Amino acid sequence: MLTSPARAVLDAATQSGAKDTAKAIGIEAVQRRLVTVDDLVHELAQRNRRGSALAGLAAQAAGTGSWSPPEAILLRAVEQSSVLPQVWPNPGLRIGPTRLTTPDLWFDDVALAVMVHSRRFHSAGAAWDATVEADADLTAVGIVVAGVTPNRIHRNLAGVVARIERTYLQARQRPRPPVTATRRSLLEPSKGGRSA
Repeated sequence: MLTSPARAVLDAATQSGAKDTAKAIGIEAVQRRLVTVDDLVHELAQRNRRGSALAGLAAQAAGTGSWSPPEAILLRAVEQSSVLPQVWPNPGLRIGPTRLTTPDLWFDDVALAVMVHSRRFHSAGAAWDATVEADADLTAVGIVVAGVTPNRIHRNLAGVVARIERTYLQARQRPRPPVTATRRSLLEPSKGGRSA
């Protein structure tokens, strides 16, 4: 019997036995466009309620639009800020015809990018170099970049949010660069490949 991709994702999340792992499974499945958030929500609604807590966490985390559990935590925290405007998770950015690096969080009114840099995913030589160069590509076109780490998010979330708030207020003092940002749809059809 064949299983739908959404069911396989939720089964894997449930069988993981750990909240953080379940969230990561849901997020990665949507990021890689194996499923949509709508697919996960539909599959979750079909399940027996018993034993569905981890599956629910996977679908909920994927629904934030974040591409990692630390990003999801930070997204929820900045959404509570009385200083910051609406934040966009992982938007597409362009300046003219040139596609730019996708920031983890984006404040469109001032062109402020927040990048969550994880040693887990970016510590190998070439991967770390690419991460640093991506930040430089954004700053080269006038985007203000605030870099944060998962460790700092977990140890001092309030401090991270306060720093982003200060950076946002500073970014408001300069002209916004001519960057076009496009919100990423969480409900677009699955395409079977990695998102950009």
